[in-house]
Amino acid sequence: MGFIKAFSGALSGSFANQWLEYMAPPANMTDHVLLAKATPVKSAKSENNDGEENANVISNGSKFLVPEGTCLITVENGGIAAVIAEPGGYTYTSENIPEAKSMFAGDGFFAATFGQSWNQFKFGGQPGNQQFAFYVNLKDIAGLRYGTQNPIRYKDANYANTMLAVTSNGTYTIKVVDPILLFKNLIPVDITSGQGRGVFELGEADGGVEDSLFAGFVGSLAAALSAYTKGGKSIDDIQGGTVEFAKALNEAVEANYQWATKYGLEIVNVQPMGLDWDEQSVELINKFNTGNLMQGGVGAAYAQTQIAEGFNAAGQNGGGGMTGMAMGVGMMGGMGAMTQPMGVNPVTAQQQQAATPAAQQPTTPNTTEAGEEQGADASENDQ
Repeated sequence: MGFIKAFSGALSGSFANQWLEYMAPPANMTDHVLLAKATPVKSAKSENNDGEENANVISNGSKFLVPEGTCLITVENGGIAAVIAEPGGYTYTSENIPEAKSMFAGDGFFAATFGQSWNQFKFGGQPGNQQFAFYVNLKDIAGLRYGTQNPIRYKDANYANTMLAVTSNGTYTIKVVDPILLFKNLIPVDITSGQGRGVFELGEADGGVEDSLFAGFVGSLAAALSAYTKGGKSIDDIQGGTVEFAKALNEAVEANYQWATKYGLEIVNVQPMGLDWDEQSVELINKFNTGNLMQGGVGAAYAQTQIAEGFNAAGQNGGGGMTGMAMGVGMMGGMGAMTQPMGVNPVTAQQQQAATPAAQQPTTPNTTEAGEEQGADASENDQ
């Protein structure tokens, strides 16, 4: 019992003439469809007039086309009986023959968890009278929208792990990496039983699945943003590095909600349309950037410029403001020590650079001579 592979790839050539009837994905299996019932396809030459009541039901000799980007799953008594993920044409047989297989996994497409899922969930009972067939969409499911009503708080490594708040909206893309886990743990029972609706599409009628995925996505944004900035990247870089951010977000979603190991899903891309800090975060970032600008060599150069201007102003005012200059010299010594070689006075260096040639400077009497002249004047006044 199982499937025999008739051909690889698309239906063409002689097989197109031989396969007058076969099962295939429905025409309404659009981009956002996760799973759909198999639909009979009949050529004009077919003499079978069975109605849609036999759609999705497998019988001995049923033929199936598995297009690129899809996976065929057959279900019996609620259990998974077969999985086919390799593109091609297949014929089902209820006979026990060696070449009949229950699983065609695809060339390296699925991770090791796919085989583990098969061993865990495959149908282990006796063959029944009826099986149902479904197709899982393995292509990227893009354009899923997200948005944050309130700012999300995260630690930004670019700003000394300061707690910042950001709002974001945009779209994200997911992909099925394990169709068995998806079928068992995410698809509603009314579909997996074969009795319910024929298409499971993310949207208003999906039983809240998209809401659940949305909650997991938004709930992991803070952890993903913190992890992304640890690599030295700013959140501004997300616009051009969506795949790398998607990796960080996928890891956060898996850690918090187990999308891959529980539902067989992963995030493959994120496209933010808006990513903005709130006012308080912008103020904190501006202060941080100013602090960075005012430390080290840049800060010392800024302080030297301010002190030099103070000396010039003091000279123009006839020597007033010496106290301010002295304070400036003290500040200069502290900051200049970080940037000047040992033994070099940064104030002296600044004065030497700003001073005019000595020949053009007025002569200033030294302190001793000035003291003697003042003493002589005092004596004459006493007499």
